[in-house]
Amino acid sequence: MKKLTVACAQQQMRLFDSLESYRKELNRFLYMARAKGAQLIIFPGLAGVMAAAPMVEGFRINLLKQADGRRRKQRSLWTRTRGALAGGTAALLGADFRKAFGQLLQTDPASLLATYETTFGELARAYDITIVGGSAYLPDPAGVIRHRATVFGPDGTVLGRHSKMALAAEDEGLAVPGDVWTVVNTPAGRLGILLGEEALYPEAGRVLAYQGADLLVTLAAADSEALAAYVRQATIAQAQENRCFALTSFLVGKNYLAPDEAVGKTFVGKSGIYAPLEMTPRYSGVLVEIGTASSEGLLTAELDRDALRALWQSGVEPVRSRMPVGLFAKYLPALYSSQRTLAEAWPDPESIPAPLPAAPPPPLVLPTPIEPPAHPVLAEASDAPSADEQAGVGLLTPEMSPDETAEGDETGWDVD
Repeated sequence: MKKLTVACAQQQMRLFDSLESYRKELNRFLYMARAKGAQLIIFPGLAGVMAAAPMVEGFRINLLKQADGRRRKQRSLWTRTRGALAGGTAALLGADFRKAFGQLLQTDPASLLATYETTFGELARAYDITIVGGSAYLPDPAGVIRHRATVFGPDGTVLGRHSKMALAAEDEGLAVPGDVWTVVNTPAGRLGILLGEEALYPEAGRVLAYQGADLLVTLAAADSEALAAYVRQATIAQAQENRCFALTSFLVGKNYLAPDEAVGKTFVGKSGIYAPLEMTPRYSGVLVEIGTASSEGLLTAELDRDALRALWQSGVEPVRSRMPVGLFAKYLPALYSSQRTLAEAWPDPESIPAPLPAAPPPPLVLPTPIEPPAHPVLAEASDAPSADEQAGVGLLTPEMSPDETAEGDETGWDVD
């Protein structure tokens, strides 16, 4: 496929009361994408969680029904006891979607997985399009909950998955990090998937590029403008560093997964489609981008793969063929095998205590004086001067002249 039309959805997070309502929402984006000839569409990070909203509501309603059974006197003791527990749980969950969703993950993750895959698989087949489904918290084959994105082919089959490795605050307590990056082969090309903060690490995109990815896809859910800006800039950089196409799809709207809903956090971001600088207007790296960071929209762009491959060979600086791999091989294995982060390998100099001054020199120890040898007394000491003294003649005693005094030895140490 020499030229490929791709679509990028910027979707608002909502809590739907039925799965059918959620499917209608997805249909709206898919209809527009197919009308523009798109062969690939990507949905935002955590957008797949919306498929669970009706299940969460049903779970909560079931708890309330059990609680109602406690108030009926004809019920058995066990039913009333179970109802009391359910009533307390339902009250605890209240309007907190995160808590209710977490409880559902613990009790029935298999149903959640089936709902997610059935929904996106059927839509991919109905629209004959490759879909990168919005990421969600789903069980892996071993039953471990991961933050995962799943790719569906035009026939509705699952083509591949990616589990997030760099978990964010929303992920804590809900998912376990993944441990591998792999490229997903699709009719639209070889996709490398990055979830949110993973895009901030250049190594992630380079690993996927080495596996043959020519399209890097970032699904993001950023709850601050700063994080959204980081992810956007990082995705543009990934396209330049690896000379490939890149897409970013942001979730917007209220953050129902925030640990504390009362904080009122919202998801923001400007979705975009990017390419190497030479292939974009004014060398911006941007093919097309959403104009607002808070509302929904759909982007489409045509990607020219032949032009991309020509750039690999004859670009201003064909980094793909001129990489100093020998130099990198010299440094990177030792740096990464140390298992130390940059902060651990090179701490902030401001946080390092000043070095202690050198130890002062040891005190000067003089040799023990030697007593002069005893001489025979030639005459008794007398207060009266001798005849020679009276004549002005005395014994000469050697003395140290001023010029023979020892120089002082000043020793110090650098305290800088």
